[in-house]
Amino acid sequence: MIMYWRIGMRVVFSMILCVIVGAGLAFGAETSKGGTPGQADLRELLNTIGKRVSEFKTLKTDFTQEKKMAMFKQKLVLKGRIYLQKPNKIAWHVDSPLRYSVLITDKLIRQWDEDTNQVQEISLTKNPVFQNVLGQLTVWFSGEYGSLLDGNTVRLVKRAPLVIEFTPRENNPAKKVIKNITLTFRDDQKYLQQIRIQELSGDVTTIHFMNTLLNAPLNSSSFEVKGRV
Repeated sequence: MIMYWRIGMRVVFSMILCVIVGAGLAFGAETSKGGTPGQADLRELLNTIGKRVSEFKTLKTDFTQEKKMAMFKQKLVLKGRIYLQKPNKIAWHVDSPLRYSVLITDKLIRQWDEDTNQVQEISLTKNPVFQNVLGQLTVWFSGEYGSLLDGNTVRLVKRAPLVIEFTPRENNPAKKVIKNITLTFRDDQKYLQQIRIQELSGDVTTIHFMNTLLNAPLNSSSFEVKGRV
């Protein structure tokens, strides 16, 4: 059970990684070939999506995350909820198969898991690495994509629904872990419908977002991370 849970935690942080990597996604300097959109068209598309994403202030969504690991035949499936309040508060709550919660704000990262029933807290004031993580998250959710210029090569897979594939370049640290990330957007392109992360190890993580509500009223309990009494 402990080993299974640790694998599960790796999946959760893989999800967080995908958001961070997603924040670093940028359109590469590719030229148009055979009708493929060129750099200018892709950059315009990115900016358009960014504007749509920036329109909401709060978000809540259910998610199902499937992790197919190269060393195991059986998929690991996690289910839970995500809450976001701009500009700097986001919480993941995994409800099954075991419970886990993590909160990221501009001041701290706070997490709890069912196995230990312990709350761990990391201050960001003296941790520039996690401060950078928060900054990347903020950029991703705020839609400020104009500041993201390097790091990945982009391919427009499909227009309806919009599907975009990103491949880290050699100068991108994610290149050591990620083969590519494929984003599928909702029909209104205001939020993601699915994220698929293919790792160099052969592992594949697919995150499906469901029942997504934009500008939904949130209360303090949505961001609570604490052990059970």
